[in-house]
Amino acid sequence: MKKNIKNIRFDQEKAPYGCELLELEALFKRLTTWTYFGKTERIHFFSVMVITEGKGRHFVDFKEYKLEKGTVLFIAPGQIQQYESNPQYKGYMLIFTEYFFHKQVNELTFLNQSSIFDITLPNALVKPDIETFSKIMQLLFLLQQEFSSSYELSKKESLQKLASLFLIYLERQKQRDSNVVSNNHYLSQYYHFKQLLETFFSKDRSVDFYASLMAITPKTLNRITRSTIQKSAKEFIDSRVIIEIKRLLLFEELSIKEIAYSLNFNEPTNLVKYFKKHTGETPTSYKG
Repeated sequence: MKKNIKNIRFDQEKAPYGCELLELEALFKRLTTWTYFGKTERIHFFSVMVITEGKGRHFVDFKEYKLEKGTVLFIAPGQIQQYESNPQYKGYMLIFTEYFFHKQVNELTFLNQSSIFDITLPNALVKPDIETFSKIMQLLFLLQQEFSSSYELSKKESLQKLASLFLIYLERQKQRDSNVVSNNHYLSQYYHFKQLLETFFSKDRSVDFYASLMAITPKTLNRITRSTIQKSAKEFIDSRVIIEIKRLLLFEELSIKEIAYSLNFNEPTNLVKYFKKHTGETPTSYKG
C-alpha cells in the first residue's frame, strides 16, 4: 500500500531569513484544516520542538518519542516524521535551513559538527536541566520579539546569533547526556567522516574508501570512531546504511530490487543478507 509521504520544504518566501519560529498550538489548529494528522512527511530543513505544556507523542523515522513539559526534540533534514492524531501539548517549533547560516562560518561549522542533529545517535530527545531550559525559553522569547520587530537593521544577524546560542545550550545538554565528548581531540575528524558518509553512503560502504578521502589509514579512522562514539568505523557506516534501508522499506513505495540498486548493492539478495546480518530479520518481515 502506498505510504503517501509528503515532502515538506522550507517556505523561503514566507520566511525569507531562512528561519521561522512557530507556536505549536497555532500550528496544530492550522494543520487540522489540512486533514494532516497521522500522515508521514519527510522534512527538508532542521526542526527543534520545545514542549512547554502537556504530554504527547511524536514519531521520527522508526521511533516513538514521548513528549512532556521540558523536553526538546531534534529532527534533521531528510528524516520522516508523523504527528499523533490529537496532540495535547503546547510549545514552540524552531525551523531553519542550512542557508540560514550560510554566511556565518563559525555557526555553520557548529551546525555541521553538532550532535543534536546526529541521526546515528540513539536518542533525538533531551530534557534539559531547569537552568538550561529557562535559558532556551528566554532565547525563544527574544527570537519571537526579533521576528515581530519592525527594525530591519542587522535583523538577520541578530536572529542568527540568538538561534546559534539557543543551539549551543542544547548541544551542551546533549553532550552531557551522550557519550560524545566535546574535548576529544578526534572530534573534528569524526565530524568530517560523518559528513563524508552522509554524502557517499549510498555509493560505498567500505572503511578504506572513507579513510582514503580523509587521507588517513583505516586503522586511524577506527581509532577516531572508537574514541568518539565507541563504535568501529564499519559499525558506524553500517548503522547509517541500515537507517536508510529501514526508511525506504517503511516509507517509500519501492521494491527490494529498487532499494538494493539505489544503495549500490550488486544484487537484491546481497541487500537481504546484509539487512538480516545487522537486524536479525529479512527486509520483507521488517516491512510487515
